[in-house]
Amino acid sequence: MTARMTDQQWEAQNGSLSPNEANMRGLCWHCSGKGANWTAFGGVQRKVTCGVCLGDGKSRR
Repeated sequence: MTARMTDQQWEAQNGSLSPNEANMRGLCWHCSGKGANWTAFGGVQRKVTCGVCLGDGKSRR
């Protein structure tokens, strides 16, 4: 059995690039090129496909 991540660890998977930096690298500004965003609320952890790049992590500029 694997240990469950805390909500803080779960959300730390989100990209850390600024929108401008991500665009300069050819990556999606919303997810920093990861293709998804991680969120946690009330003990429920979710990985949501990025609605801007539709999961491929590429810039749409």
